[in-house]
Order: sequence, then structure tokens, then C-alpha cells
Amino acid sequence: MGQASRAVTAVNRALHYVAGALIIAVMALTVYNILGRWLFDNPFRGTVELTQLAMLGIVYLGMAHAQDTGNHIAVDLLYSKLPTVARLVLDWFGTLLSVVILSLLAWQLYEYSAVLQEGNRVTASRGISLYPAAYLGIVGIAAFALAFVRASIDRVRAARDANGDVPEQVLR
Repeated sequence: MGQASRAVTAVNRALHYVAGALIIAVMALTVYNILGRWLFDNPFRGTVELTQLAMLGIVYLGMAHAQDTGNHIAVDLLYSKLPTVARLVLDWFGTLLSVVILSLLAWQLYEYSAVLQEGNRVTASRGISLYPAAYLGIVGIAAFALAFVRASIDRVRAARDANGDVPEQVLR
């Protein structure tokens, strides 16, 4: 594993830990809100919107690590029966398609974050600015795209190291 690959893994793991911390924060906030409502008749204002913002971070920041560890759902009934070269071609096609779609998503999210920032859009009850959540999504999408590329490169290297029959055209 090269230095760039290790850096992508480290960043994705750090984002995964942030997503995990957000899950814990949502759980604590929910418990605090329930106890405040039942015991003191004083719920925490904005629990729903804070939970919604945290869910954005949980989803976007967790995707790359899931890609790194192979935890996404995959159906490989036919894929596993294909020869190595065909699997590598499908991997590269899937990676290219994924990176293009993720790039479009990041671009549109960037455009939308500018609208949120220019319009000074905030949450209803706590007045929290919404554009930082959009930027957080862009970071997660970029990490997810890098995880796709890195995984595809690693599969080509593994195939080459395993049996050496990967044509040079696939390795380019």
C-alpha cells in the first residue's frame, strides 16, 4: 500500500470517527430531550433540527469508510464467475461512473451551499446556518470518490500480484 493509499485510509477512518461521534451526540441529545421533557417539562429546543443536521454528517462522513472496508451492499452472483480481466474492466467502469456521479453531486451541493450562504438560510428554532452542513457533505463525497478510486487501483494491483495475467491496457 502506497503513501497516498495510506493517507486516504487515514482520512476516511478519521471521518468515520467523526460520524461515530455524531451518532453518540444524537443519542445523548435524544436522551437529554426525553428526560428534560418528562422530568422537568422543559425539552431541549431544536432537537429535531440538530438531529437532522447530524444525520447529514453521519451519512456523508461514513460512506468513504464503508467503501474502504467493503461494507456496502453488493450482489456478485455473476461478477465472481467472470474472468479477472472482465472484473477489472467492470470495476474501472463502475469507478468511473461513480466518480462522475459523485463529482456532479459535489458540484451541485457546492452550488446549493452558495445559495444557502447568500440567502443566510438558518434552521427554524435555533438559527443554525445551513451552509456548513453542505460543505461537510462535499468533504464526505470527495472522500467517498477517493475511496472508490483507491479500491479500484488496489484490485488491479492485487490481480497483478496474484497471477500476473492482467493485460497492460487494463493497468493504464
